[in-house]
Amino acid sequence: MAIPVTDTKPLVQDFIAFDLDSEEDRSDDEVNPTPSTPAQGGTQSQPSSRGKKRGAEEMEADGYSKKQRIAAESRETPWAVDVEWDNCPNAAEMLNQEVRAFVDYVTPTPEEHEVRMMIVEWITRTIVSEFPDAQVVPFGSFATRLYLPTGDIDLVVTSPTIQRTGDIKSILYRLAYILRRSNITDNVEVLAKTKVPIVKFVTSHGRFPVDISINQANGISAVAIVNQFMEELPALRPLVLVVKSFLHQRSMNEVFTGGLGSYSITCLVTSFLQMHPKIRRCAIDPMKNLGVLLVEFFETYGRFFHYETVGISLRNGGHYFRKQSRGWGNPSAPGLLTIEDPQDPMNDVSGGSYGFMRVRHTLQGAFEVLSAELCLRGSALLDRLPSAKSASGMSILGKIMGVTHEVHSV
Repeated sequence: MAIPVTDTKPLVQDFIAFDLDSEEDRSDDEVNPTPSTPAQGGTQSQPSSRGKKRGAEEMEADGYSKKQRIAAESRETPWAVDVEWDNCPNAAEMLNQEVRAFVDYVTPTPEEHEVRMMIVEWITRTIVSEFPDAQVVPFGSFATRLYLPTGDIDLVVTSPTIQRTGDIKSILYRLAYILRRSNITDNVEVLAKTKVPIVKFVTSHGRFPVDISINQANGISAVAIVNQFMEELPALRPLVLVVKSFLHQRSMNEVFTGGLGSYSITCLVTSFLQMHPKIRRCAIDPMKNLGVLLVEFFETYGRFFHYETVGISLRNGGHYFRKQSRGWGNPSAPGLLTIEDPQDPMNDVSGGSYGFMRVRHTLQGAFEVLSAELCLRGSALLDRLPSAKSASGMSILGKIMGVTHEVHSV
């Protein structure tokens, strides 16, 4: 890996400029998402918290609130024991191997996935007993196997009978009732006012979080789209799992609380890989550069991306467009993320993420923490300093994320 780890600039110099095509090769609404002079434009575009006093719920530099930091201090990095730290020639390779180890650790075993499938079957039988023409279909991260150990099981109920009633709110409350009656859950909530109304609950057995929506066919078709992207971009899955875990631990992974949902995260990482100059030129093997790509992802979307004017499209290999050309954008919150729905060019899949400025600030913090740690680790390697005593102490990812003791014990 030809990336000096004692200087953070080379980590992004070949990427941030996005000098991919000549202007005449672009359509009228395709744009460069970053300034021509990254450092200058990035500084202008960065969110700032200067002059503000942080409360218990406000974020520190790496995106944790003070309450979350207390929880973070108890997190562990069990995947670190599977990294051959002493055989890594540089810090970038350390992080690359650690990303791989993390992905192996959080990937469900066939037995774990089968348990979830049994829960789905139980829920399906219960719903069909009430609505005989209903079909219950998994979608989202569960269907694509991009879920974390504590991730939701997303289900959609399709039924001509329900469709004819037209009263989704009443149906959701009815579903909540029959789920409680069948002892599937004793903890259920109906979110009827969200963009996509859902029944949200935790199963009595296994304590799996489940979201059920009604007649949302686009969620089912999105599974095929994501699977196709993962086939085309092997680095997509590992990067999505890391980013999802990172945001999950900061309570920034739910759309109804203003965070980035799983589909938006997947689309954002997909665009990142599609538009990366070295990947487009086949100049690097992404699977051998996962660590550096992760750092670049955090920097790009935390510091340099022009959210105010630029939207993201995954169509035809990926491109960017001017929000203004489509009449998109929120004048009262111009810095929100805009991602064109791969299934519907008129829909913004990240439109519900009203708290994205907090997410952006957190991504920036992750870049700063990881790049600083890479510099320190690189200097230690150059100076031939002794390694930390334990694998946990060697973890680079552990500077921004970990797992709880409960997850580690599963």
